[in-house]
Amino acid sequence: MKPFKKKSAVEQAKPKRIVMYIEDEEDNRRVAHLRLKKDYELLLASSSREACAVLKDRSDEIEAIMMDIELQGSELDGIMLTKLIRGTLKGPALPEYAQDFPVLDTPIVFVTAYGDRYSEEELKEAGGNQLIKKPVDFVQLTMALTQIRLERSKRRLRSREN
Repeated sequence: MKPFKKKSAVEQAKPKRIVMYIEDEEDNRRVAHLRLKKDYELLLASSSREACAVLKDRSDEIEAIMMDIELQGSELDGIMLTKLIRGTLKGPALPEYAQDFPVLDTPIVFVTAYGDRYSEEELKEAGGNQLIKKPVDFVQLTMALTQIRLERSKRRLRSREN
């Protein structure tokens, strides 16, 4: 049995990074929460409507978005929602909650069982940054989120130098 190690005050005070998971399946959201809760605060949305509300309210806090493609019961699927986030899906046919949506550069990781239906290139053209196929390999997902954090830190350092 592993001995209990008490966290230092610095570790306890350190805020968790915030990641949003847009996923229609409750079981997938629950598993992701259980696997990632140690290092991340997970904001969950089960539909495009919920996702838009959270992103409009908290987009400046979110480090990355994990995006399911299917999103059953939503007016926008994950690809359309990604295009909305990137500012490339516009028009009067958009649902009211998606009107006047801010353009975001938050990294998007597609987490989907439909990875074989779409090429990684096609998903990147839609505005995604990476693809993780279901069933989710959480080591691969954690590495992708870590890579996103490192790339963001590098950009911040470069902008400070200039």
